[in-house]
Amino acid sequence: MEISNYTAEDFVLDPSFKKWVLQPNAASNLYWEDLLVKNPSKYKEAKDARAIILRLNTKTQPKMSDREMSDLWKDIDSKMSEVVGLKASSKEIKVIPLNSLSTLERGGANPPSGFKFLDSFRFRVAGILLMAFSLGFMYSWFFSDAVIPEVDIPVVAMVEHRTVPGVKSHLTLSDGSQVILNSGSELKYVKDFEKDRREVYLKGEAFFNIAKDSNRHFIVISKDTKTTALGTSFNVRAYEGETLNISLLTGKVAVNREGVMKEAVFLDPGEALRIDMENDRFVKTDFDRDLVIGWTKKWIIFQKTPLIEAIRVLENWYGVKIQIARQPGDQVLLSGRFQDETLENVLEGLKFSARFDFAIDKENVKIIFKDEDQTAYDMIKTQE
Repeated sequence: MEISNYTAEDFVLDPSFKKWVLQPNAASNLYWEDLLVKNPSKYKEAKDARAIILRLNTKTQPKMSDREMSDLWKDIDSKMSEVVGLKASSKEIKVIPLNSLSTLERGGANPPSGFKFLDSFRFRVAGILLMAFSLGFMYSWFFSDAVIPEVDIPVVAMVEHRTVPGVKSHLTLSDGSQVILNSGSELKYVKDFEKDRREVYLKGEAFFNIAKDSNRHFIVISKDTKTTALGTSFNVRAYEGETLNISLLTGKVAVNREGVMKEAVFLDPGEALRIDMENDRFVKTDFDRDLVIGWTKKWIIFQKTPLIEAIRVLENWYGVKIQIARQPGDQVLLSGRFQDETLENVLEGLKFSARFDFAIDKENVKIIFKDEDQTAYDMIKTQE
């Protein structure tokens, strides 16, 4: 979800944000915390929107009589006059938060301890006009005993697993499900899961073998896409900048992506769903089992694989950084199968068909593509 341009009003009108404020759970708290961490400038708008939602969610306020309204105007005018005469250095203005929502309280800068006013008259007018639009609420705030209920946010213990390039990890979750986490990947979930669901958040690639639990669906969330299963095995590849691929080996899964799919797409064994994240398009197709899960058995398999994707695979597999020199204008596709081979042997196997040389210096690798003259010269030398 893109919230970089959100105003407070946009947050208020967002159904998922409103649900998070009024009915928070571990999944929604993690989801919105991740969004706000990526957009720290939006903490203030989110806090304002949360306050508005909580106010609007209170019970209908009692109607005021003419006398009460007149007294309220006098009280407002008196209070505004006091504020205008207040100097920033003389007294600290106390701000009492409407709710102790931990996610929002952790973000954003602290407000200043005092106010400076350039124009006291305009400030008074603006404040009174603002009050005019919310008299019913303000009446309750000043004169009634109504209390806005606090929303209790449960303390949630999160578990994180990260694999550095060159390392793969075998995990057994608390429900008995087994996960193989590919190198350069990250998996997050609530410790011991929640009572009504099993949700994990994936960045990168993982193979899942899910333990059956008819009372709790197992949901993998990656790139705003949900893959739901009961008891099944499937592979999810969700690297940044690449197509999202979900491949089902056994059982059945449902894949859903808000704003793109009108309804969930169900996969049968042997079927895969490829989602173009950039263009919000998806297609169901068959897949090569070895090509999809070969990495779990120490196989590196390239089958007309784009150069950029192949480099990502090699960097993650061997924990190196690859630099490209003289890359051709046309797209380079690589093919080859390697099992438990060294990086040098893999590059040796690829260099003739892709027409490149390479140099390995510890963790730094340089691939230099040959120009047409060099390629022709090499062919002549080979014939000799």
